[in-house]
Amino acid sequence: MKVLVTGHQGRLGGAVGAALTAAGHEWVGFDREEGDVRDVAAVSAAAVGAAAIVHLAGLADDVSDDAFEKMSVNALGTWSVLLAAEAAGVGRVVNFSSGKALGMTERLPCYVPIDDDHPAEPTQPYGLAKLLAEDMCEAFTRRTGIPTVCLRPVAVFDHDDYERWERQLAAEEPGVDVPWHMGVFVDVRDTAAAAVLALTRPEQGHVRLLLCAADPAIDGETAALARARMPSVVWRGGSDPRAAFVDCARAEQVLGWRPSHRWDRRP
Repeated sequence: MKVLVTGHQGRLGGAVGAALTAAGHEWVGFDREEGDVRDVAAVSAAAVGAAAIVHLAGLADDVSDDAFEKMSVNALGTWSVLLAAEAAGVGRVVNFSSGKALGMTERLPCYVPIDDDHPAEPTQPYGLAKLLAEDMCEAFTRRTGIPTVCLRPVAVFDHDDYERWERQLAAEEPGVDVPWHMGVFVDVRDTAAAAVLALTRPEQGHVRLLLCAADPAIDGETAALARARMPSVVWRGGSDPRAAFVDCARAEQVLGWRPSHRWDRRP
């Protein structure tokens, strides 16, 4: 399958490109050197001959404080990709959203583990743009019949991130100053693997899928941590002492995806 990957020069884009190559797919990239992702004509030209688009291009939450630009690139850039997919006759769009589309880290959740049915209430520009992009994908599928898969990775870790987080834990600075972060992460390789699976599953329709590692990047039993730090939040995680704070059952059901990399077996 030939795939257009927007944002291929980024950290996650590079991992997705490598995973596509390993799976036997042909792919081409579209990033800043090729043009502005909001330029429908430029993206449409890049998409000619592609069977699918994996859309990663955008501004990361920690890259810019310019709320208008963040909203413009992340929301309108996705709309541009959808229009380009239709114009080029692309058969599928895999859109990279974020757990922050649910408002993660802005407030305490209604329950944990949080899942894809959790109410989405973002107010910050990044999360709000991601939720709007998901809604656009759903409306686009409804109108055109072209399948869209919105992947919602939480904090994506590569090798350097594991080391950085270990240093924070050792310094007793676990990065949980937001209402609830609690070491929620997913490995970059598992995230890329989900993108490859999403090229063919589901066969039709629109879906939104959280991606998270199977355990948290923080010491202790999960339920006990939840009771200590979020006593007002309902615990729905069962008896697994190291259950993740995010439930990825839908990604497993729809894609056959399971995370391979855990914090307790970190590199």
